[in-house]
Amino acid sequence: MNLRVFDDAEDLAHAAARTILQSGAKTIGVTGGSTPKRLYEILSQSLPQNVTWVLVDERYVPMSDPQSNAAMIERTLFARGVPKRWLCFNTALSDPAATARLFEEDWRSLGIEALDLVLLGCGDDGHTASLFPGTPVLGVEDRISSEVFVPRLEQWRVTLTLPVLRAAKLRMVLATGAAKANVIHEVREGAQHPVALATGGLESWWLVDRAAVPPE
Repeated sequence: MNLRVFDDAEDLAHAAARTILQSGAKTIGVTGGSTPKRLYEILSQSLPQNVTWVLVDERYVPMSDPQSNAAMIERTLFARGVPKRWLCFNTALSDPAATARLFEEDWRSLGIEALDLVLLGCGDDGHTASLFPGTPVLGVEDRISSEVFVPRLEQWRVTLTLPVLRAAKLRMVLATGAAKANVIHEVREGAQHPVALATGGLESWWLVDRAAVPPE
């Protein structure tokens, strides 16, 4: 595990922003959740140009819902204007399977072959994107995106699949807070959590704050 430790979440966000700006990536996958918000606020001040932005996953809720990943990203990363090449999930279709199929069509129409860089989170249960432990989407190998029902949340979601995350040139996992320390320890020890399945054996950087560092 390529673990990079920062004093706090603010330092982590600035380091992640520098990495993205210096990477030259032209196709970037962006994740939702609370951890990357500060990163997006920083990036919005000098947003890279000529980039295709791709949403990694979405809760199946309207854009007006506070849980919407796309809405959060548009408020933060795209605060100065939503770029033309922004691929997110159309949850207004009210059909998760149809939304996943449309996303795949849009992916192909944009000429995307693979992501240059993808930002990922890490749940305290080891999930990343909307790839949750024990869900059938973990076995989907012939799709770019897929719908998935998460029983413990009683919620439909749509997500990029494992093969797409693994095909990216670089994966950056952002994790902050003591609640993440245990799962990071388990991944280090070889636990096959979804986040490990998405990153293991590949060019993957884990950017964490000190609170998330597992004890030795």
